[in-house]
Amino acid sequence: MNNRLMRTARLMLASTAALIPVSVYAQATGEAPALAELVASGVLPPVAERASAEPEVIDAGAVGTYGGAIRFGIAGTSDDGSVSQMVGSYGLVRWAISLTEVVPNVASSFEVSDDAREFTFHLREGAKWSDGKAFTVNDVEFAVNEVMLNADLGELSTRFMSNGEPLQFERVDDTTFKIRFNHANGDFLGNLAREEGQALVLYQKEYCSQFLPASNPDLDALVQSEGAADWQTLFMQKCGNTDDGLRWGNAERPTLDPWVVTTPYEGGATNVVFERNPYFWQVDAQGNQLPYIDRLEGRIFQDPEAMVLAAIAGQFDFQFRHIDAPGNRPVLAENREKGGYQLYEVIAAGGNYNWIMPNLNHQDSVINELINQKDFRVALSIGIDRGDVINTALLGVGTPWQTGPFETSPLYHEGVSTQHLEYDVDRANALLDGLGLTERDANGIRLMKDGRPARFLVDIRSSYGYIIDVMSLVDQHWHRIGIDIDLNVIDTSLYRLRAESAEHDFTTDSGNATWMPGQLPSALLPIDNSSRQAPLWTLWYETDGAEGVEPPKHVKDRYEIWEQISATADPDQRKTLYHQLADIAAEQFEAFGITKNASTYGVIKNGLTNVPPGMAATSQFPSPGDIFLSPAWFWAP
Repeated sequence: MNNRLMRTARLMLASTAALIPVSVYAQATGEAPALAELVASGVLPPVAERASAEPEVIDAGAVGTYGGAIRFGIAGTSDDGSVSQMVGSYGLVRWAISLTEVVPNVASSFEVSDDAREFTFHLREGAKWSDGKAFTVNDVEFAVNEVMLNADLGELSTRFMSNGEPLQFERVDDTTFKIRFNHANGDFLGNLAREEGQALVLYQKEYCSQFLPASNPDLDALVQSEGAADWQTLFMQKCGNTDDGLRWGNAERPTLDPWVVTTPYEGGATNVVFERNPYFWQVDAQGNQLPYIDRLEGRIFQDPEAMVLAAIAGQFDFQFRHIDAPGNRPVLAENREKGGYQLYEVIAAGGNYNWIMPNLNHQDSVINELINQKDFRVALSIGIDRGDVINTALLGVGTPWQTGPFETSPLYHEGVSTQHLEYDVDRANALLDGLGLTERDANGIRLMKDGRPARFLVDIRSSYGYIIDVMSLVDQHWHRIGIDIDLNVIDTSLYRLRAESAEHDFTTDSGNATWMPGQLPSALLPIDNSSRQAPLWTLWYETDGAEGVEPPKHVKDRYEIWEQISATADPDQRKTLYHQLADIAAEQFEAFGITKNASTYGVIKNGLTNVPPGMAATSQFPSPGDIFLSPAWFWAP
């Protein structure tokens, strides 16, 4: 093993040492019977030519058999998370199943320079897109230079920058390229292992270039014939991105994923179907091309409660999203035999079960002034009876916690994790009185300085039933201190739109604060679209001041520290800088949590084989995603 790679892995994880293995290759020899028939009829080339000359060998346990479908549930037509967790986001690298190291994926191997500024990737010789066209460095170069760095298609994600400067692409040959940064980027591999990292291998040049003005002189006519508003809209409709479900709305788009969409995920759809990719580049230990499963069948639900009923009836083969609230567990456990399924553990990898984000960029000047008072936010936090939430809504499972990493993390910070947790109505009332909120209406609700009652909307995704239960209790608690809230339960697309436009009063979400490489500390500073406590400060940062609202000095100081962290290779220095950032975040206390994320559960249909008994499930570690080897799952004969 290359010592340089070993040092880099330790740098990335900033804690325990990790190894970066190289992929194992074997020639593909076996294939699904349906594909063998297409080979025999001359429609497809032999499997050895389709699966690349360097297929990755996946040993997930038993050697499987081909056939069947995996059924799962989707909450509406904006629930791209449920789709991505099943299909996976197969990028250059992925997290290993141990969750302790980043390993090759679409890339066959990679090297990282000692200063973490240069990343060299080797693609699999002979790899192909799902339409049979060769996948080469040309496609990656197109993705980086023509799509990701194309300002007309949006701002480049900060995940692909270091110290505010973007990634740079360098071609070596048809299967080798380098990504360079002007500063160290110890988080880059972790970012590539996330869903967003698939961007580098998402766009087939031959297909997607036709939707760019630089490549197609007749693009205006194409835009008009397709009925699109402009070429940018058409590009997203045809090729998508990693931010939402658009990439599954076009069955013609080539992909490197194990399954290819055939029934698109789009508005008005009632289901989405993915069929086996005949050119997929993984094989089992005996050389049989993966995936074993023929199809993924996603049924779209408008009511989360209907998803629970479907699970009880045995209509899901694999599901945890939208059914794993603590209150559902008894009835799901009771009906295991009837539904023909077992429960599996969904492992908490950190974060908060429900964190609350007041809008520090509110467009109403009176509300904005109030929300930006730290004492107001502290009063709301200590005005929550977290013990009541845990015992009533969460069936006794949970530990009061703010938005910081767990105490087991090397980046644990006591302030951002544990301050202002104790339920104290008297102190909360005193803090609110001190802000001048001494007058109340006939219902006991405090009056703001313009005479309006302190009544706020709390935006909640309609698919997050457990947060609705929690916030219903918080509503009762806050009434005791003279604050009233209405729960605004809305579709995910509207939820995101309101947050990004700073139209919300408060919003809620589950938070993942593991702060491993690739996990932005979005609760500690407004840095990406999940930092809904200050979306306009985020926009200012992302656009280098061209848009949004200029933040105060304490926010700019954190941005400066964050850029130092991103440009620092030494793990001890990174930890020191992180604690400096967390010190400021703790002092400002801009968002607050309720309880630690706790391990939950999901359902697995009896007979589905090679499924791990427990899987993490966060935005960092989608389950199964590309981590838990779902192409090697199969139905036992």
